[in-house]
Amino acid sequence: MKKTFYLQAAVLLFLAAAYQCEKKEEVNPDTIVCVANASLEGTWRLQAYQDLATGTLNPDPDPKGRGVVFTFTEEGKSGKIAGHTVANTIFGSYVKGSSCDLEQVTFGGTKVGEPTSWSSKAWTAMNGAESFKQGGDRLYIDFNKRSERMIFERQR
Repeated sequence: MKKTFYLQAAVLLFLAAAYQCEKKEEVNPDTIVCVANASLEGTWRLQAYQDLATGTLNPDPDPKGRGVVFTFTEEGKSGKIAGHTVANTIFGSYVKGSSCDLEQVTFGGTKVGEPTSWSSKAWTAMNGAESFKQGGDRLYIDFNKRSERMIFERQR
């Protein structure tokens, strides 16, 4: 009986340790300090929209589906955007200003109707993008007079 108890305890400890290793460390975007060479570079999948006044998150309704994925490539302060929403191929460009501000953002793509308001919102959000922060495997883009935020996760 004791052997069974110790075996069960060892298995539980192993599972608890494995769970802790899998947890991703969350980064508080409000603690990220913008640096002169801050970058959006990489491929990112949109995880949620956040209302900054209330903190309310509106997560991806289909996290295993096609989703909204943007790839940012940069050369100096200028950058290009490529990727897709749920229904469209997208492209665009931007210029980074000081303090992680985004200037001269252009955003467009194919014009198929998006199947949900969630994926459709990516269009208005990127056309109104004002600033960004990048910390770890998260990218945050503020829009709508910095009252809302898109939260992306780095894709490998």
